[in-house]
Amino acid sequence: MFAPELLTHETESALLGALQEFPRIVAFAAEVREPHRVARYLEELAGLYHRWYDNCRVIPQGDDPVEDVHRTRLWLNDATGQVLRNGLSLLGVSAPERM
Repeated sequence: MFAPELLTHETESALLGALQEFPRIVAFAAEVREPHRVARYLEELAGLYHRWYDNCRVIPQGDDPVEDVHRTRLWLNDATGQVLRNGLSLLGVSAPERM
C-alpha cells in the first residue's frame, strides 16, 4: 500500500520530487544528446536517498508493529532502487544487487 500522505519528513518529499523527474531528465538528455545529465541526476538521487535513509525509519525497531508508514517507506525505498537501476542501465553500468 502506498500512502503518500504519510510521508511527512522533508527528505521524503525531496526524494519523491526527484523520482518524478526521472522521465523528464532522460527525455531531455536524449534530446540534447548529453548522457551526463542522467549520470548527474543519479548522483543527486543517491544523495537524496542517503539523507532520507539516515532520517526515516523504513522498518520498525524491535517489537514495534509494522505500520502503514513503514509499508509506504518500503515502497519509496524500492521505487528509488528501481529508478537507480534503470538509470544506470541506460548508461551501460551494472547495479549491485545488494549494498
